[in-house]
This record gives sequence, C-alpha cells and structure tokens, in this order.
Amino acid sequence: MQSIRRKITFGYYLFAACMIGLAMFSYASLRFLEQRLDWGVAVAGFLDMTLEMRRFEKNYFLFGKAEDAAAAQAYAGEALNLLEEHSAAYRELAATAELQQLQDWLERYSLQMARLVHAAGVRTGAHADERAATEADIRELGRRLSAHAEHISAREHEAMREVLGRSRTVLVGLLIAVTLFSLILAHLLTRAVVQPLRRLEQDLQALGRGKLETLPTRSGEREIRSFTQAFNRTLHELELRRRYLVQAEKLASLGTLVSGVAHELNNPLSNISTSTQLLVEELDAADPAQTRAWLRDVEEQTERARHIVATLLDFSRDKPFALQRVSLRSTIDKTLTLLRAQLAAGCEVRVDVPASLRLDADPQKLQQVFVNLIGNAVEAGARRIRVEAPVGATDAMLESYVWTRPPTAAEALDNALFIAVADDGPGIPAEVLPKVFDPFFTTKDVGQGSGLGLYLVQEILQRHGGSIGVASTPGEGSQFLIRLPRTAEDGA
Repeated sequence: MQSIRRKITFGYYLFAACMIGLAMFSYASLRFLEQRLDWGVAVAGFLDMTLEMRRFEKNYFLFGKAEDAAAAQAYAGEALNLLEEHSAAYRELAATAELQQLQDWLERYSLQMARLVHAAGVRTGAHADERAATEADIRELGRRLSAHAEHISAREHEAMREVLGRSRTVLVGLLIAVTLFSLILAHLLTRAVVQPLRRLEQDLQALGRGKLETLPTRSGEREIRSFTQAFNRTLHELELRRRYLVQAEKLASLGTLVSGVAHELNNPLSNISTSTQLLVEELDAADPAQTRAWLRDVEEQTERARHIVATLLDFSRDKPFALQRVSLRSTIDKTLTLLRAQLAAGCEVRVDVPASLRLDADPQKLQQVFVNLIGNAVEAGARRIRVEAPVGATDAMLESYVWTRPPTAAEALDNALFIAVADDGPGIPAEVLPKVFDPFFTTKDVGQGSGLGLYLVQEILQRHGGSIGVASTPGEGSQFLIRLPRTAEDGA
C-alpha cells in the first residue's frame, strides 16, 4: 500500500541526492579552476622570468657589468626549472617538441652568456668577431624565448577564458536543471500528497453541510485510508448514538402519551362493557334488531380501541427510515389521537390540510415531528393551535423565519411543500430563536425537558431533504414552518 510519508521521504532523498550531485560537481569545477590558476601562475612566472632575463641581458650589453650577466643566467635557470616542474601545465598549451626546443634554447642561452662573460677581457680581432657572433646569438635566443613565452601566456589566458565560459555555462545549465527538477518534483508531490488531502477536504465539507454519509475511499495512500476508516467508524458510532437519542426522546414522549392513550381507551372499553352487560341482561327478552345494534356498538368500539393501540404501537416501534406515499391529514389525525388527553380543556387544534394532500415521507418519523411541535405548543400554554398547508409562499415571507438550513438555489418555491404549525402561546424571545434547534437546549426547568425535541425534528426533516424555520413574537405566539421537497404527484 502506498504511503504519503514514503512519497515525501523519497522526494526529499531525491532532492538531497540532486543537491549533493550539484555540490560535488561544483567542488570538482572549483578544484579544476584552482589547478588551472596554478598553471596560469606557472605560465605567468615563465613569462616574467624571460622578461627579467632580457632586461638584465640588455643591461649587460649596455654597461658590461658581470653581475647583470649572472642575473640573466640565473633567470634563465629559473625559467628552465619552471618548465621542468610544471611540464604537465605546459603540455596543455604547447607541443612536446616546442617545449623541448624551449629547454634547449634556455640551456644554450645560459651557455652563450657564460662564454660571453669569459671572453669579455680578450681584445684581439678574432675574439672580437667571436664575441659579436655570441652576442648576436644571445640576442636572438632571448627574442625567441620571450616571444614563445608571450605566446604561451596568451594561450593560457585564452584557455582560462574558455574554461571559465564552459564552467559558467555548465553551472547555469545545472542550476536550470535543478530548478526544473525541483518544480517537477514539487508537482509530483502535489499530485501524490495534496490532491488526496484536497479530495478528503471536499468530502469533509459535504459532511459539514449536514450530509452525514460515510466518506468514500478515494485514495490508495495508507494515511488517507486509515483516516477515512477511522472517521467512518466515528460516523457509525455517531449514527448509533443518534438513533439512541431518537429512541430515547420517543420513549420520553411515550411516557407522556401513555396516560392519554389509557384515558382514550377507557371510553371505548366503557362502551363495550355497557353494551355487553345489556346483552347479558336482555339476551332472552330483547328483539333481534336491538341485539344486533348492541353487537355493532361493541364491534365499533373494539375497532376504535384497536386503532388507538395500533397508533401507539406504530409510534413506539423503531423502524428503519423509509419513504412512502402517505396522507398528511391522516398522519396529523393519528398524532392528535396520541395527544388528545394532553389537550387542556378549552385548547383547540384546528387542522386546515386537504385530505387529498399526499407526500413522500416516513410516516412514523413525520408523526414524531408533529407530536413534538404540537406537544411543545400545548406545554407552553397555547389555547389555539393551527396546522395548515399554506400555498403561495413568497421569498419575503420566508425571510421572516430563522431556518435550520437556508434553502439552496435548487429548492425553488414551486418545488417545495410548506406545512405550518402556529400557536397563540407566550412566544419565544428573539435572542433564543437561533438556538431552539440546538441539541440539549431548553428553556424549561431542570428535569422537565431534555432539549432534544426540536433538534430531532430538524434532523428528521433534514433526512427528508427539507428544513424547518421558526418565527415568533413574544406574547403573541410562535409559528414553525416546515419545508419539504414537492413532487408532481403531491396533491394540492
């Protein structure tokens, strides 16, 4: 399995190897330049020796001092020593035959200068001619030596310029190559490291928008896969905790509803008991029509009790989320069956929802939404509660609500179904409105509310692809507006 750390480490090692190679080449280039400088010093020294040799030579011819001749001989010897000590440097600049000729000239120059000094005291005509010939030979040898020394020095300067030019070109080329290599390596590391992290960031942004789905494994890097797996396990645990919270809130609601359902069951059971007693007492004397009437009453009341119990059981079961076509009015009626005993005397719930209005929803989850909304209104002390499906909603009207999730561009008004639950209770303070859907937020006294009711309402609606908003005026009541996706098959 691939690893981001191994890719980064490999990239660093590769870059370090490249830099080490560049450093070694630079060091070798500097060493070569240092050697060439040494050669340049040797060549310049040879030229200086020949020039000094010629200077003392001329002084000797002008003034006839023996020390000038000795100095010229000494410089010729030093020039010869330079040729021998730095033969490798001179072989780079001149042919072997030329170097051998220079050595021969230097040796001959020293020998002729010695003869000239030795014959300085002889004044005969024959010796004078010999001296003149020796002097001419010395002058010619000196001229040749200085000329060749200057040529060799010029070649050295040209060779040095060429070496410097090549080194500069190679060094610039290497710097460009290293720069391009660094850019390519950075690009490859970006593709190998940054892109998987960017995809992971995009998945996490979707998660932050409320899309609580497991993260897809889009990368083969070990670190990304490990993080994704750990995050998905966390999401799974959160989903389990969410289900526990939903079920706990539902059980808490059941605790309140059971007493009401028991009261609702007393009425049909009492009617059944009365009709059964009349049948027992009047079975022989009653006419068949009366008997059938009492039996029909028993059957109707039994069906009523069965309906109440079935509604309670259906609400209490923990079923997986599943959308189906449901009647909105029927769902609200079942909710009122469960809440009837909670409605105080004089509390009126008016339902203004067409019987033909149907939508795609989970009936159990949608019923829990209305249980929480209507139950909260009753607990707040509302006397009149209205449930309706308004039409003709406008953007200006929706702006007056505090929404759990602002509608997206795709959620046009024509594609939305609105359900309003309004009451005339004490209302909600403006500073509290943005917090009412937060988990565990409640304005009730300690021990009287979990703060999960409205949080679960917005979560259920979010799973339906909808949202909920709230508007309230303290002292005048509150209104919750549910927004659900609308299909072409939904009734008007």
